[in-house]
Amino acid sequence: MRRLARFGREAADAVPALWRYWRQTPHSYERADHLEALAAIDPSGLDDAYTESLRDCEERARLLAIAAAHHHPRNLHRIAVLRDDPMEAPRVRAAAGARLAP
Repeated sequence: MRRLARFGREAADAVPALWRYWRQTPHSYERADHLEALAAIDPSGLDDAYTESLRDCEERARLLAIAAAHHHPRNLHRIAVLRDDPMEAPRVRAAAGARLAP
């Protein structure tokens, strides 16, 4: 997926397949790669994917979502939960804290 993302908008024909893979992949670790590729190829329309990724089991997906999730109270609340969760990965807590910093 990272190789595909390097093509940027030139890979627009792959967007429908990427969405399918993101929704249906049996491998959770791949979701972050699909999200990254979608963002590089066509960043429009990713708000729901980022919102969902704030609850993803994969750290990298949560990190992408923290950085890019729409500035919405629901998302900001979830980011605050990630920041304050002592069981959360340190990188996620730091990213969430940075996103919420004034």
